[in-house]
Amino acid sequence: MPDLKEFTRVINEHHSSLRYYIQGLGVNPAWVDDMAQDAFLVAYRKWGEFEAVENPGAWLRSIAKNLVLNETAKLNRRQRLLDENLTTLMLESSDDDLEAGGLSDLSHRQDALRACMKKLSEKARGIVEARYFHDRNSAEIGDEFSMKPVAVRKMLFHSRQALAHCLKGSIESTI
Repeated sequence: MPDLKEFTRVINEHHSSLRYYIQGLGVNPAWVDDMAQDAFLVAYRKWGEFEAVENPGAWLRSIAKNLVLNETAKLNRRQRLLDENLTTLMLESSDDDLEAGGLSDLSHRQDALRACMKKLSEKARGIVEARYFHDRNSAEIGDEFSMKPVAVRKMLFHSRQALAHCLKGSIESTI
């Protein structure tokens, strides 16, 4: 365990610069303080390694960078799971082979999704359909719609949010 005075000195010397570094990594501004605090906690736990470090600021920045990378990876995994769930729902909504008399929860969700898709702009709807019904990537969609791939991904993100909000409202209104 580190000497409390020594650890406090390291925090005082590097707190501000570490926060600026984390902010420069593109982290959500609301997370900067939490990420800096987490970096100092890791440093506290690994204090034995600190004694051999020549540049404590660089050591703290490398800890913070790893924490940011880990958090970003977690967020990307969560987003992929959400995308996969939405993709599954969208693919299911294109199936017209429901059992006779089988008005189920699935058919209500499909109807809600179709209604929500109609609320999207024509361009957004075309991009969502190209991505989820035709399994095209953002570069291919961008070529078709004369957009950069990053703009396609941004429009997909906003469209998914709009669909999720619309679906949530549809589900709440049927309850």
